[in-house]
Amino acid sequence: MYNRSGRPGSSASSVTTSVSTNDTFDAILASPASSRTSFDSWNSNPRRVEYGWQRPAPIKQYRRRRETGELFDALPEEVLGLILDELKKLHLQPGSTSCATCMMRDMCSAALSARKLLKVARVALYENIQLVGADSHAQKKRYKLNFGSRLVLLRRTLRSNPELAAMVHTLKAPAIPQGVAVDLYQNLVASVIMACPNFERLVGFHQNHDFSFNRLFHALSTRRKLVEMHWTLEPSQFQRKRRLSNAAALLNSENPNFQEAPGDLLPEQSEDFLELHTDWEHLKTLSIHCLPGATLTPISLIPDIVSRLPALENLHLSHLPFTAFSDANLLSLPSLRTLTLSHLSGVSNEGLSSFVRRPHSRTIRKLVLQHVDVDSLPALSQILSNLTSLESFALVQNSMPIMPANEMIWLFPYLASPSLRKLHWDITSHPSCANTADSVLARSIAANGFPSLRILRTPNDPEGIFQALCKPVENIDCLEIGNDQVRGLITKCTSRPSPPATPTTPSTPKTPSKSPSGLSFPMEDQLFPSKVSSNLSQARLAAQSRLEAARQTPRFTVNVIGDDGTVVENYGLGGYMGQTESKIGYCVTPDEHATDENGGLIDISDVLGDGGENIKVEGRDGCSGRWNTYSGNVVDKKDRERWYHTERGRWHEVPLS
Repeated sequence: MYNRSGRPGSSASSVTTSVSTNDTFDAILASPASSRTSFDSWNSNPRRVEYGWQRPAPIKQYRRRRETGELFDALPEEVLGLILDELKKLHLQPGSTSCATCMMRDMCSAALSARKLLKVARVALYENIQLVGADSHAQKKRYKLNFGSRLVLLRRTLRSNPELAAMVHTLKAPAIPQGVAVDLYQNLVASVIMACPNFERLVGFHQNHDFSFNRLFHALSTRRKLVEMHWTLEPSQFQRKRRLSNAAALLNSENPNFQEAPGDLLPEQSEDFLELHTDWEHLKTLSIHCLPGATLTPISLIPDIVSRLPALENLHLSHLPFTAFSDANLLSLPSLRTLTLSHLSGVSNEGLSSFVRRPHSRTIRKLVLQHVDVDSLPALSQILSNLTSLESFALVQNSMPIMPANEMIWLFPYLASPSLRKLHWDITSHPSCANTADSVLARSIAANGFPSLRILRTPNDPEGIFQALCKPVENIDCLEIGNDQVRGLITKCTSRPSPPATPTTPSTPKTPSKSPSGLSFPMEDQLFPSKVSSNLSQARLAAQSRLEAARQTPRFTVNVIGDDGTVVENYGLGGYMGQTESKIGYCVTPDEHATDENGGLIDISDVLGDGGENIKVEGRDGCSGRWNTYSGNVVDKKDRERWYHTERGRWHEVPLS
């Protein structure tokens, strides 16, 4: 009970007003939403100004003026590390005008700018060291060194500061300068590796191994945290002698198809090579590539090596003779994520079928078969159906897989994989027409045998049967078009140049190699026959031509009828190639850092190439640090000299996995 003055009272003479609960809720609902609070919503007698209640005055809050750098000091080191990682990407990303030297210069500037940044910048600078290109002439003159001045200074820094040495995980050593002995330069790189207790990867500096003692490989064998190793094997001295005798036998033999395997390794050579893998408990990637005449014997050597690598996930085997790797070795492999078999004459269809039926093989996510000569369609069907985790599959070979004489296909899809997302299919035996295996694969895709497939790359698709199963596109994308624009038919589509030969790059089987005596033997083509892939640049031109031809055949016809009922004009619409409901993209571009000549796949020649470090190759330009010093037509000479460094190439890593 309240009186008119708003004060509580019980006098009978005063006029009172009773407020019911329902009237209170009606008043609350009728009031503006902005004037109601959570307290008003639940109180039957709201405290309003007209009832004598006043809201307390707000307390004034004074914000303390922050000291200089206080907010920066509050940032965690993880955030600062992400900022420096983005700075690295700006310098090293594809298409950047900067280089690794400019990146390291900025990291040094960041380390000197603030004490809090020093620790984070040191990690970013020393964790992955990239020394690209030639040394500075001024540095050579100052320290009186003919070669390797940066490596010598790095070694001195790491030996004097164990904390910095423990940060180093990856090293990119410069290429061997011309005129420098290979063993001396390898010893210098080995001394830097020995100073890094947590060393994991040596990238961009691939050296050949001839089964003799080498300080570089000895240093790598002592690094217990090594996660990646690439072997490029040369014939040993004993194998070279036997190979020359085999060459003479082949030249004098009446049978032109007579072949003989490379000579075996000495027992002590096999044991020494096996001992190099003893301490690599964390190794995840292993690559073995044999040059002509090289081998690994006995045949149990590779299974013994793999058994000592408990963390192995990625295995790449290339050009191993049948005396080094066979079906029995294939069945002894552990669980892997990536497996590449290239030019292995000891692997058969039966071995592959037995391999994919093992429970350990179901963990494979990427499988690459290059010139393994799988000539059985049932074997391919078993590979795709048994590998339940397979996401990427590549098949490159000259011969066409066929059905056995006593079998035939009754139902489609015959080839099927529910998990496959990327398929590379290149059968080069029929360059002018589709072969039987192509037809079986195309009908299997049309019958929804690959529901998860999103990327399909078929460099050899002469009739366009695979392109007709993919999503329609307006034009075929090219890597480099130059000054020509994609308007109608593509008139020019240049491919990425192949990596140039370097002193560390082995000779490919496409060209006959030289013997140690300097003579070239024609039987090299018989021992290692030339097996090439389809060229993607030609595939792009052919695909664009099929697109242009499809536009001339419209899917719909529009007839314009006049008042007298006659057709005045008709024209076609909707001319395209493909299926609109398809989710598959037709890919005619190579993988990153791959070439068109190899069909778009990463080959061992790409991994062993210079990676863009050599600036003497035609079409390449180097970085001299002046990309950020120009401001119009006026250039400050002092500023230009401050940022200048020796011209160096823009190196990029080519991963196998």
